[in-house]
Amino acid sequence: MSTLDSANLPSESAARPSSPEGLNDRLAEAACYAVLRRLMPALRHDVAGTMQPVRMLLMVLERRVQALEPDMQAITKSVISASALTKQATADCINALEWIGSSQDAHVSLSSSVDEAIKLLAIDLSANALELVNGISDDAVTASQSFLRTVFMGALLAFCDQRDVGGILHVTSEVANDSYSANQLRLRLRLRLLPGDAGKSPAFEDIVGKNRLIDWSDVEAMARSFSVSVARGDGWLTLDLPKD
Repeated sequence: MSTLDSANLPSESAARPSSPEGLNDRLAEAACYAVLRRLMPALRHDVAGTMQPVRMLLMVLERRVQALEPDMQAITKSVISASALTKQATADCINALEWIGSSQDAHVSLSSSVDEAIKLLAIDLSANALELVNGISDDAVTASQSFLRTVFMGALLAFCDQRDVGGILHVTSEVANDSYSANQLRLRLRLRLLPGDAGKSPAFEDIVGKNRLIDWSDVEAMARSFSVSVARGDGWLTLDLPKD
């Protein structure tokens, strides 16, 4: 279990960095919150977006109910639609709250998680002239949700924050064949530069705002908290996925 699980955070005395492990726990926790703060604007936007149709439908329903001769059939249809939209909005809100802290660490589709990252990081990627490409086609491959929402998202943000040129960032999965991580499933992020790639746009500073940049040491600290290895070179990074 990762030390990033908010339900299992150590007490103040236990969390004192009296050992390398204790220090890494502190660094990983700080990195986790830094990643979350960067994602909060996108999460708030998603929640607001999913509530907007509900508000609009309730306004229509209110007018229909207040009519001199209410159309009960139309009102019934509006109520059914509002109920469905409310259920979806509730699910979306719960999903957003689970980014802050979840009591359980579920396994989720790796491919769907990359698609989620593409959506949430759309503005960050655009400001850095980066295109994120999902090269994982097997929906059956799953991984720890907390790992993907901290270490993986942190790695993507580090690519945004620590490079001065854009490009196409491919995300693929592979089975490791080295002696240290034999048969271990890992994620590979590889940046492909294109002729005439632009650098960071003026909007980059506005996006980061008062939040600090995510660097590679943040990614490494979070990866160690999951007891997985991370390797990095010029334009590429690999992350072993946590074992079940």
